[in-house]
Amino acid sequence: MSVFHGGNLAGATEKFGQPKDGWLDLSTGINPNPYPVPTLSNDVWGRLPDHDLVVALKKAAAHYYGVGDESCVIPVSGTQTLLQILPHLFVKPSKVRILEPTYKEHAHCWALAGHDVAGVKTLEEAEAQADIIIVVNPNNPTGAIYDGAALAALAARMFAKGGLLIVDGAFSDCTQQADISAHAGKPGLLILRSFGKFFGLAGIRLGFVLAQGPLADRLKEGIGPWAVNGPALEIGRQAFLDDKWIGQTQSHLLEQAQRLDGVLSAAGLHVEGGTSLFRFCRSMQAQEIYQALGRHGILVRPFAELPDHLRVGLPGNESEWIRLENSLKTLRCD
Repeated sequence: MSVFHGGNLAGATEKFGQPKDGWLDLSTGINPNPYPVPTLSNDVWGRLPDHDLVVALKKAAAHYYGVGDESCVIPVSGTQTLLQILPHLFVKPSKVRILEPTYKEHAHCWALAGHDVAGVKTLEEAEAQADIIIVVNPNNPTGAIYDGAALAALAARMFAKGGLLIVDGAFSDCTQQADISAHAGKPGLLILRSFGKFFGLAGIRLGFVLAQGPLADRLKEGIGPWAVNGPALEIGRQAFLDDKWIGQTQSHLLEQAQRLDGVLSAAGLHVEGGTSLFRFCRSMQAQEIYQALGRHGILVRPFAELPDHLRVGLPGNESEWIRLENSLKTLRCD
């Protein structure tokens, strides 16, 4: 059974029809103003990715993530691919406990691989039960943040009993206090990082594992050679080293998130959290608002398990902001 995701415009069109002004997709947490893709040489497009490209990307990623040892950096073709590979690296079924509510693909992929998977509400509950703990930090969709030092200590305790802590930091580019990448390489800790969300280039399918040790070695063997295409390697390298764009974008996203809070609050939605790439809000009419916005050609993210909540991404330009504000004004949100 597939997991419902944001960004499914084909499904939205089937449900609501084709909007006359096209879709305004606010259902994902992807930066709507992406990093400007540089012009790439013909060699990057025409050759298999060579060792030098991989090494250069790993150095740039280590610089960006604040990782002292670049050997901890393992590039992969998007974190979704990684989620599907990881559970199969464990020969014996493990007790996997996931801090919920959160991104559903974690539970889906580990359960498909035959592991004992359950959701829990606290780290203490997870530690008492699990061989493997999965924490999304900051959490998607709530934006909840777990203390980095506490997670590092938890990883050490898990390692001492033969276990593992997996921290999915897909949105920690935007929430620096949630970033535990400086702890990369410590025993019992495996960190996942996404490139496409903050840099707005989800289509190039680039992600990273930050880890060392036997599990990291098995992962490298599992993904094989040429795990990431040459254009993605070079685009990622240049983006990671563009400190000016990174700093300006982090500030801009914070400003835009604050603006979105104002727009949603003015419409009667109660903003409970999120990151600077999306906001998590509550309304007793959440499902009706989702339907009404869909009829206006605006797609936001509903949750079957959280029917009174929505996740709303950032508009990308002024006309999109006006379109969202005008649509919300036609709705009554209590």
